[in-house]
Formats: sequence, C-alpha cells, structure tokens
Amino acid sequence: GINRGDPYPYNSLPIVGEIDVAAKKRKERKESAIEVGLAPQFFEVGELVGERRQWNQLQKAERAREAASEVRRAFNIYTTNINFNRDKYEWKGSKEEKSKRIRDERLPTAADVIRSDLDARDLYRNQVQTALEDARAEYIYQKKESSQDVSNFDAEELLRILKEAQTAVDKWFSFIPDDDIKSALEVVRQEQA
Repeated sequence: GINRGDPYPYNSLPIVGEIDVAAKKRKERKESAIEVGLAPQFFEVGELVGERRQWNQLQKAERAREAASEVRRAFNIYTTNINFNRDKYEWKGSKEEKSKRIRDERLPTAADVIRSDLDARDLYRNQVQTALEDARAEYIYQKKESSQDVSNFDAEELLRILKEAQTAVDKWFSFIPDDDIKSALEVVRQEQA
C-alpha cells in the first residue's frame, strides 16, 4: 500500500536511503521496459538527496503547524494512517465516462487517484483551519468592539465563518467510508463496556 510516510527506509542514513530508493526505481523502470539513459541515472541519487531534504523541511514545518492546532493535528493523524492500494481503485464515474477516458488514454492511475484524494483532504483541512482562525479573530474583534455590552455584539459574520468551517468539516469527513465509521464506533463501545 501507499501511505504518506517517509519514502526512505526507517532510520536509513543519508545517501544509503537514497541509493536504496534509486535502485528500486531502476528495477521498476527495467520491469516496465523504460530506458532513461545513463545521465539521468547518474544524477538520480543527488536529486533524491534534495527531495529528502525538502521532505524533511516540509515535515518540520507541518509539525510546527500541528503544535499550534489540535484540529490540524487530529486531521493529519487520521490522514497519515490511511493505507491505499497502489494497484487498484474503485471507479465512481459512469461507464461511458470510463470508456471515453480509456479510449483517450486519460484514465487516472491509482497513484493519481491517491494524490488527488490526499490533496482534497488537505484542502478541506486547510479550509477548516482558516475558518477557525478567522472565527477566533472575529470573536476577539466583536468582543473588543462591543466593549462588554453584549447587545452591541454582531454575531452575523462570526456565524457565517462558523458555517464555512462546518461545510469544510463535512466535506473532509465525507471521505471516510461508512464501514470505517461503524467499525470505529464499535471499538469505542467495546472499550466503554
């Protein structure tokens, strides 16, 4: 399966992990009869070192954002622990659309579908995060403007922002299969018994 974890072997040393990943890529290209030439292979390990450094920087920045937001952290924990099947996916469109995409050689790969799924989850997570930050700022502003007189508190904008947050939360949770929700609720019930 595919997950969001570090693509390098756990605790591998710099360069050793990249050499391992480069070897796997060469093997995949050979099995797929893809020839890239000598020069790209020569620079591949160096490029992988740069990718790993960038990955580590992104992970560090995300950990800092998670430390500032329990909501973001909760969404990320769930998403990080999703395992996808890299060999197949379930087509949700019509038969006609699928046939047309096959004829046009535009049927997405499993990796395309996984990337799209994760990107959509991140988009909705970010919308929730932004709406919560905006709601907090609006509340502080209205509280300050109302000068402790509750009748001057204008909640209209705050309610609009909170509805945006609710919409984004609903969209994020819509990715979770009903069977997974039922299984999780059953585990909770058993732990409480």
